[in-house]
Amino acid sequence: MVQRLISYMLHNKTPISLICVIGILAVSYGMLNDNNLAFIIGLLFVIVGYLLIRRRIKDYIKKKL
Repeated sequence: MVQRLISYMLHNKTPISLICVIGILAVSYGMLNDNNLAFIIGLLFVIVGYLLIRRRIKDYIKKKL
């Protein structure tokens, strides 16, 4: 089930961009309102989005070379 979800996320841009936007909004909310929990959760979302983008780029490069 998890692999199917990751596979879907790697082939579709919408969930990855949504994760990144949620993370950015949570980080900025946490910074503006001194909410440490929102800031940390936002950082986790941004890191997950970054890792998914990075994995997608690595797969693309492997297929091209």
